[in-house]
Amino acid sequence: MSDAFDQWVEWRSKPPGDRRSIPAELYAAVTSLPETDRSNRQRVNEVVRSHDTARREGRTVWLYLDDYENGEVRAAGHPEWVKIFAAWGAADAWLHDNDPEGVAWEYEVEGGPAQASVWLCLPDPASRAFGEPDWIKLFASKERAQKWLEGNEPKRDIWQYPVQELHE
Repeated sequence: MSDAFDQWVEWRSKPPGDRRSIPAELYAAVTSLPETDRSNRQRVNEVVRSHDTARREGRTVWLYLDDYENGEVRAAGHPEWVKIFAAWGAADAWLHDNDPEGVAWEYEVEGGPAQASVWLCLPDPASRAFGEPDWIKLFASKERAQKWLEGNEPKRDIWQYPVQELHE
């Protein structure tokens, strides 16, 4: 029986043109690790288990960045800048109907399960590293976000965004 590490290595080592895939959840978990740890069986299996637990507990959401419309750039804080989904199924259904070539990325919410909305902070507002684990910080409450800001990024802004289809 193969574990998450075996699935990752098999997918990563496939020859060019091979259309084999791995679950989005596995990919998201492993790519949250630094590149050097992605070859470590223990670290890969550990992060996949941790992400699975967070997902079961409702502490992950899927983000779709919608930062352009009709040639105009949207920035954090704009009400349509990002769409947040409670589960992959909700994100996938929305993408199918609205942007079939779009991508949503899974991020963990700090401070508990996602509710009707989450609070966001961009540690580097100029970064275009959407999909990278450290690109954005998400929080279950404004209080949790403010506490993190005080100790890490006191001059950064936070924004509240609704979570789409909280209950599938």
